[in-house]
Amino acid sequence: MNIERYNFRGNTNIGLHASVTGKYAVFPPGFKRKDFFEAEAHAETTVARTQLTGLFTAGNSNCILVPDSITSRERKNLEDSGLEFRVLEVTDTALGNLILANDEGAVVGEKLKPHLEEIEEALGVDVEIGTVGGIRNPGAAALANHRGALLHREASEQEAEHVKKVLGLDEVDIGTVNLGSPFVGSGAAVTGENVLVGEDTKGPEIGRIDRVLGEG
Repeated sequence: MNIERYNFRGNTNIGLHASVTGKYAVFPPGFKRKDFFEAEAHAETTVARTQLTGLFTAGNSNCILVPDSITSRERKNLEDSGLEFRVLEVTDTALGNLILANDEGAVVGEKLKPHLEEIEEALGVDVEIGTVGGIRNPGAAALANHRGALLHREASEQEAEHVKKVLGLDEVDIGTVNLGSPFVGSGAAVTGENVLVGEDTKGPEIGRIDRVLGEG
């Protein structure tokens, strides 16, 4: 697995800025590590007039979900990129915080309960409500690909088993990024082969990421 460190304009929380899947990716303007991820289609755009593209978007190889707070220009940027996306009319627009997904399933925060069927249709997977570390934002508190998931260090065994079952994973463990931050989903971006973490992430944290999300 390729693991590299990068700060976006001084911010170590890469997951708040980059939204990546095995097929699609969304980056803010000026993100210099776009080519690190081998996406079939990627969009370079703000979302909701911010550079927090990873905070506001989430998805898998079937579709990227975006909130209805996107502007008409941002929608056109997504359309011009060629990636598949679905606009959700949601009250809580931080979809990247609320959704933990891969190509097998998705665990989402309770705030998205009214949208479960729509999310299932868009992503093409079963979707269940869940928490990680008692936190109702599983997308911020966990990092997952098709092999494994790295969870908030306070995640319970029951939460770990739930994520493992819903996402169809072989390996689930707890971990941190950026010198001990438990919000691993906010601090990193991952695909099947590549992980981009904040520059403050140290060797033992990288080793745990490689063991859980890599080929072992």
